[in-house]
Amino acid sequence: MGKHAEDIFSSFDLSEREQDDFDTVLKKLNDNFVVKKNTIFERAQFNKRVQIDGEPVNTFITALYTLAEHSEYDVLHDELIRDRIVVGIRDKNLSEKLQLDADLTLTKVIERVRLSEVVKEQQEKLIEKDSASINAISPNKPAKFLKQKQSSGARKQSVKPDFHRKNNENESRLHGKCK
Repeated sequence: MGKHAEDIFSSFDLSEREQDDFDTVLKKLNDNFVVKKNTIFERAQFNKRVQIDGEPVNTFITALYTLAEHSEYDVLHDELIRDRIVVGIRDKNLSEKLQLDADLTLTKVIERVRLSEVVKEQQEKLIEKDSASINAISPNKPAKFLKQKQSSGARKQSVKPDFHRKNNENESRLHGKCK
């Protein structure tokens, strides 16, 4: 130990017996050097935590467990994590459904939110596959949509109906000579 540490150690006013006890000395040093936790701040951090856009559910749950460790909730630990998951998840429809379950446990919540995330990912993949198959260009187009190519030597002949001839025939029948 350095000179500064010896000065601090001597300020503890420990008896010779206490100075020889490792646990007593360690406790005194920790009391002197380790900054005490601000429980109110730690709890505020925990209570404000919500799932961020794009954050996987497992990451959110792990963060809640980490924050709860320093919050000194003791007996309420699991219940508070459960509640924070229910109100902090992005999926508000799932949150609503979970709130309706009177017998909800932390284990059930974790199971349901993980399962919901997996199902949503699977649904997105199915939708992507469906839209890809719909938008794919088919190499075998039906014949009615294909344009017929004209040979380079042949000209397109247009056949115009002879309306005058038919009209003249009809007129002669209708307006023929009356007898």
